[in-house]
Amino acid sequence: MSLINRWRKYFWEAPWPAVVFQVAPSYLAALKIGREIKFSEADYLIEKIPAGVVEANLIQPNIKKPEILEDFIDQAVNKLKPRGSSATIIIPEISSRVFIFSLENAFLTPAELTKFIEWRLDHQLSSPLSAIRYSFQTFNSGQEKKVLVVCSGLEVINEYEAIFQEKKLRPGKITIPSLSLFNFLSEIKEKDFLLVDADFDYLSLIVVMEGTIYLYRQKQLLPPDEDRLEVILKEIENTLYFLEDKIKKKIRLIFLRSNMEKTQLLISQLKMKKEIEVSEIGPDNREIGPMLGGY
Repeated sequence: MSLINRWRKYFWEAPWPAVVFQVAPSYLAALKIGREIKFSEADYLIEKIPAGVVEANLIQPNIKKPEILEDFIDQAVNKLKPRGSSATIIIPEISSRVFIFSLENAFLTPAELTKFIEWRLDHQLSSPLSAIRYSFQTFNSGQEKKVLVVCSGLEVINEYEAIFQEKKLRPGKITIPSLSLFNFLSEIKEKDFLLVDADFDYLSLIVVMEGTIYLYRQKQLLPPDEDRLEVILKEIENTLYFLEDKIKKKIRLIFLRSNMEKTQLLISQLKMKKEIEVSEIGPDNREIGPMLGGY
């Protein structure tokens, strides 16, 4: 079983939520989940919000104007009428960090693995571990055993859970956009690809080799669009060059989800590279892409 499928089993094998919410610094979104996920306007809601309502941060509270988020939750529930109160919450990408650590000893006990992860996080993060909530999954990558760790500030997670609970919803899974998008690709057959998730405020790059995650990168993006486009292209190019130089392997397939207005220009620039195929995720519904993997 590939890591993609095992990721779904490990983190997502639970009753589907009734609704998925995504909270981002520039917009709020919600998607009703049913037996069949539809794309009609009756099944999702997206609302742009002004700067300063939500400020992504790993440790510090994110929600600066809770009344706006509360009003959106009310609008979403009234419009979508979800069949239940369970909800997945997708928090801002930059409110979380994802690490991949190599394990020198493949036979660590659960206690030893936890101690190793916390030792590595203690060296990676400036905040004490008491202020962090994390989850992890071990996997085999070639001859190496690795562990993927996702962490966010405990206070950050608590504030998101609290505001949805106040609205009589039951937050189950709390995740980030890039992981949800990765989950959305769980059924694909390709074993080597680069997943690029580019939104208004962040860029995430996930390299998959032989069906397992090889590299995971996150970067904050700042306006204007011209600068963001240049940064995205440079980061993709640097990632491809790194793979060619380090493991002597070329990535020939890019899955792209971009919320930028200049997405087509980005695609045309990427296709100018030799032997690169670009497959856009949800070109007609790119705004709801991460929510499609939140069930």
